[in-house]
Amino acid sequence: MRVNVPEVRKCCFCFPLRYGIILFGIINIIFSLLAIASLVFTTELRRVSLTNGSSLEDVTSTVLFSILGLGVILNFVLLVGGCQKDISMLRLYNYYAVLTCLAALVPLFILLYRKQYTDVYAAFVAIVMQIYVIVLVRSETLKLEKELLISQEAQRAYEDEIITIPDNVTLL
Repeated sequence: MRVNVPEVRKCCFCFPLRYGIILFGIINIIFSLLAIASLVFTTELRRVSLTNGSSLEDVTSTVLFSILGLGVILNFVLLVGGCQKDISMLRLYNYYAVLTCLAALVPLFILLYRKQYTDVYAAFVAIVMQIYVIVLVRSETLKLEKELLISQEAQRAYEDEIITIPDNVTLL
C-alpha cells in the first residue's frame, strides 16, 4: 500500500518554503523551551507537595523531558539545514519528527485515558503542527534533490560537450 504525501510549494500559502521551515524551526524551539520550563516547574511543584506522585506520572515526565530536550537540539538542526539547504540535515530532522509524532501518541492516549481533555487538545494541536512541519521539510528536501539532479545533469552535459581534437591536427 502506498500513500502519496502532498508536496507543498509555499508555507501557510504565503511564505517561501525555506523561510517557512526556518520560521517553524524558531517557533518549535521557543515552544519546546517553554514546555520544558513548564514541565520542570510542575514536576518541582509536585515533588515539593506532600502528595505522592504515581510512578506513571514520573515516567511520563521523564519521557517528555527527553523528547523535548532532543527536540530543541534537532530544531537547531532544522534551522541550520534550512539556512544552508543541507539535504542530510533536513532528512535527519524528518526522521526525528516522524519518531517524535509516534512517541507523542503514547502520552496522548494516557492523557485521554485520564480524561484530561485540555491537555489532549494541546497535545493534538502540537502533533498536527509537527505533521505539517514534516510535510514542509519533505517538500523542501524533494525540491533540493530535484535542483541537485538538474545541476548534475547540466554538469554531465557540459562535460560531454568538450571538444576533442585529434592528434594529427596541430595548431601550427
